[in-house]
Amino acid sequence: MNLLKNKNGFCLDSDNVCFDFVGDLFPKERDSVFKLDVIGSVPVPVIKSGDRLLLPVDEGIAITAEKEYASGEFDCNCIRCSFCNRNGTMSMIIIQRENKYLLIGLDNGINSEYKAERKNGLYTLEITCHKECGVTYGIYDSLVDACKSYRNIKKDEFITLREKIRKNPEALKLIGGGIFWVWNNNYDEVMYSDKDTDISPAVGKELLSVADELHNSGVDNAMFGLFFNEDSPLSEELYKRYGYISTQYDNYNDVLNPELLKIVPNNRVKNCDYTFRRMKDYSDGVQVQKDGRLSPAWELRGFDGKMYSQNTLCPLIASGRMKEEIPEVLKEFPFYKGRFIDVYGGGLSECYSKDHPLSREECLNVKNEAFKSVGDMGLIVGTEDGFEDIINNLVYTEGLHSPVHFRNPNSGRNHAHIYNKEQTEHILKNMLNPECRVPLWHLVYHENMLAFPYWGDSTEMSPEFLKKKILFACLYGCPPLYSFFVKDFEKLKDSIASSYKTINAIHKKVAELPMTDFQVLRDDYKVQRSVFGDKYEVIVNFSEESYTYKNKLILPDDLLFEEI
Repeated sequence: MNLLKNKNGFCLDSDNVCFDFVGDLFPKERDSVFKLDVIGSVPVPVIKSGDRLLLPVDEGIAITAEKEYASGEFDCNCIRCSFCNRNGTMSMIIIQRENKYLLIGLDNGINSEYKAERKNGLYTLEITCHKECGVTYGIYDSLVDACKSYRNIKKDEFITLREKIRKNPEALKLIGGGIFWVWNNNYDEVMYSDKDTDISPAVGKELLSVADELHNSGVDNAMFGLFFNEDSPLSEELYKRYGYISTQYDNYNDVLNPELLKIVPNNRVKNCDYTFRRMKDYSDGVQVQKDGRLSPAWELRGFDGKMYSQNTLCPLIASGRMKEEIPEVLKEFPFYKGRFIDVYGGGLSECYSKDHPLSREECLNVKNEAFKSVGDMGLIVGTEDGFEDIINNLVYTEGLHSPVHFRNPNSGRNHAHIYNKEQTEHILKNMLNPECRVPLWHLVYHENMLAFPYWGDSTEMSPEFLKKKILFACLYGCPPLYSFFVKDFEKLKDSIASSYKTINAIHKKVAELPMTDFQVLRDDYKVQRSVFGDKYEVIVNFSEESYTYKNKLILPDDLLFEEI
């Protein structure tokens, strides 16, 4: 790699593939890479037609500079976010130009952000450091080498999944296993209604009927998510009868203003234990924005059909509540083996309250300490999405395997629905398009944490294209997650059982191994290969025609799994 001057500034060149930078700030070469310390705008190359921007959105997405992408949960025309966030799970951007990969890696992304914005038919890139940060540049012949280099930039010691299982052997049931969220048929009617109701959305004994059929069909390892406290007693029956572990949904983010109960149905307070617990912290414990306003959170439907925002609990207050509340739950329901803490792992934030101020650096320490305290209670700790700076204190996340920009709009509320035609068409454009997905996270951290799909993008949600979901799970070494209404189980149960077995035949062998290689074997991205621990390889054929690999025929929408 060479640093060359040009009329605009400088370029980094490798084998005649040149990345042109604008400006006069030149990095210095150290250890075969170029490094500089930056406050403000980070020098980035001019993006050209044909370039691919590989962005750390959840496990990774790839956008081609001149193409347009359908927006999902968030806008795809302007992907802007902080690092240490589900849209910036790692503090790096990789730009693929021809057969070369330019890594831009930050030593610490806590106070940095990036923006990939479509302007005049072409994406541009900006990176900003709000506090001084070391930035490393390197050009590599493969994506694998670029990701290895980034891992070397991170000086932290990362705890392996194997070590986490040694600390909590119950977590072994997630290796070659799956997560199941089973919902009462009236869940939407109750939880997002514009009317008060006395109907309970708890799933009750119907959950045991589902578990019984799953167990009889060969689902041997499973974690069941229990959303409502009314269902907590099922944790003991699931464990004793089937050996299934249970995790309780919990939320230390959404605080309901009691005044909203005049305009929002009381269903959440009646049925959600966490909603009742959070109300006591309104408004003294709520996170305060820089402008002095209370931070908004998840919206609820009012009697008038309009949506009304809750508020966000300060992460510092939330940490204290976890330590106070969870032990009391475990005294009553000792067969809970996990805790799924929604939202809390999605990113960092600041709080400008005079009573509980919090910087982003302090927020990171608080969240790590909070997750660690839950693990020290003997629980398997999981959260939504997640990012690299908190993984040492997590066993799993839900959502990392479903990049947020590619999800269906409103997927957080439609988390038990089978996709309709419009939703299926949307998912096909990006989420199930092998050109748009890239396993950045897995090439850096696969052996450190389990990455499940999002419950609004669960494994069985698109029965018509279930095979493609299976292929991505196997290629990336990710376990399945299922989220469905009881009423839909009868028509889904066979596909759930078969997908579970296909995915976990691979997952139980590769889950604790690093992803050591990744290749695109066809120019259209429809045949790809991953390698785990230099021991197992997975070759996936996303195309509509057969593909021959080492004299072995791989049928359309099929895969080959072999020991090397």
